[in-house]
Amino acid sequence: LLKGTLEPEDTTAPAMVSMPILAAANVFQFAGLSHLDQFNSNHGNQLNDEPPSPAIAVGNGYILEGVNSAVQVYNLSGAPLLATTLSANQVFNLAPEIDRSTSALTRGVFTTDMRVFYDQTIQRWFILQRAQDQDSFGNPLNSSHLYLAVSQTSDPTQTYTIYSMDTTDLANPQCPCILDYPQIGADQYGFYITGNEYNANFLGFVDVSVLALSKTSLAAGAVTPTAAKLLIPVQTSLTFSLQPAVTPPGASYFLAFGGLQYFVSTQVQAQDSNLALWALTNTASLGTSTPNLSMTQTTIPILPYSQPPVIRQKTGPTPYNTSIGYPLPFIDGGDTRIQTATYAGGRLYLTLPTAVTDENAHSLAGGAFVVLSPTYRGGVLAATVLQQGYLLVKNNSLLRPAIAVNAQGKGAIGFTLVGPDYFPSVAFTPVSTTSVGPNVQVATAGAAPEDGFSASLNFGVARWGDYFGAVAAADGSIWMAIELITNAPRALKANWDTQVIQVVP
Repeated sequence: LLKGTLEPEDTTAPAMVSMPILAAANVFQFAGLSHLDQFNSNHGNQLNDEPPSPAIAVGNGYILEGVNSAVQVYNLSGAPLLATTLSANQVFNLAPEIDRSTSALTRGVFTTDMRVFYDQTIQRWFILQRAQDQDSFGNPLNSSHLYLAVSQTSDPTQTYTIYSMDTTDLANPQCPCILDYPQIGADQYGFYITGNEYNANFLGFVDVSVLALSKTSLAAGAVTPTAAKLLIPVQTSLTFSLQPAVTPPGASYFLAFGGLQYFVSTQVQAQDSNLALWALTNTASLGTSTPNLSMTQTTIPILPYSQPPVIRQKTGPTPYNTSIGYPLPFIDGGDTRIQTATYAGGRLYLTLPTAVTDENAHSLAGGAFVVLSPTYRGGVLAATVLQQGYLLVKNNSLLRPAIAVNAQGKGAIGFTLVGPDYFPSVAFTPVSTTSVGPNVQVATAGAAPEDGFSASLNFGVARWGDYFGAVAAADGSIWMAIELITNAPRALKANWDTQVIQVVP
């Protein structure tokens, strides 16, 4: 069941005001996974992957970081706990991405779009990736899968139950399909995976898939966990990339109406001033053998947002691109889909990328934050905008803003700071219960330009992101995994790194 309403339009738009940049103080951090770590995992039987799409989960004294396509577990001091970085294919018991021991360089499963999660209520760890199937030569096939690993204990270094879900959707006349850009969230009863279905042959957008899985059955390691799937047809331009909300430790889930899970989406690759708010109700029915879920949607006016521009980098050495005759790459500014959504204290905290203009009329990539007070009464979904604003600095850009807040509504927004004055660097801005900012704090300064192979495949524009990880820990601190470029050892075709930082609000 899908219902929709339209809220009265709010024409108020906040001003774009640049925040000052300063060095962060008292921030704990350590080097996370790099392209070299990813490339060397699984005995070097890995492809060059760019961008990394770093994801992070924190709980029970552990940190789990995932990139495309590798994982590592750390203690809270930043020491790695796995003897070696694991490839995602090792986690899911799949053949290597590429077998370099054979003259044919046989291809295996190519996993992408990394997501990780720790659920504090069931004390389980989740690792999720998707894949379009391919033959041994690397040619794509008309079939696709999701791969999900769920830990059997609260220790992420131990055994996982592995699930494989066919996402080809042959019952849909517009398929065979691939499920692109999976996003995850959870409430008291369910673990939710959303994604965009594309036709595998001509990559046309078909619909949005929402997969709801019983957390109880996943925690028990059920061979076939209780699940329900909703396919949402394209109704408006806002029907795309539904971001499920997550709830930080100590905050309350929405338990009325048999359990309610929020999702949020925006217009992508166009200018707009609305977002879609979605509510999935009766999620407690996931605890039965016959889940009965209902999805409601409404449109909420927010500040205007638009497609970010490509980013000019600070000049520096680019040995790989120079070797193939390419100039200093630009960086992809991304699109306007919701990056993160946190539900705490009856509020939804959201971030999204957008084009911004500084006081010198420079067109830059920045971000927007929105704080909603959602309500659901009598089957009617609504929301009030409590706070919203733009994230920008003078003459430089902020990429892929990711927000996390704790149960008290305090947190941080992390992003990459990059532009003519900064190599790709890790930065953040504080979030209090009443405001965001007032400054951008650089946690780790970059040391070189982005110099990856993706620029040569994309008209000189390198891939970045596609998203970053940001979560709240049980002690109220905020942990983030952000992409940057350092001067650490690199592989030939890419030089991205990630940094894990802890911010205490």
